[in-house]
Amino acid sequence: MKMTKNAAKAAMIAKFTAEAMSLATAGISENQRRFLKVGLSRGKELEPTGVLAGARS
Repeated sequence: MKMTKNAAKAAMIAKFTAEAMSLATAGISENQRRFLKVGLSRGKELEPTGVLAGARS
């Protein structure tokens, strides 16, 4: 059975979240851990857009 687009995206988010949290326990600083937590809780709304996002590739 094929996964729907939303289910595939949710699975990918869960995978990357688990990977980030496992790396978070592997010796990163408290500031880096806080940065990850804010990114997970606030989501895409804090992502830079336009010129601040950098060059398009």
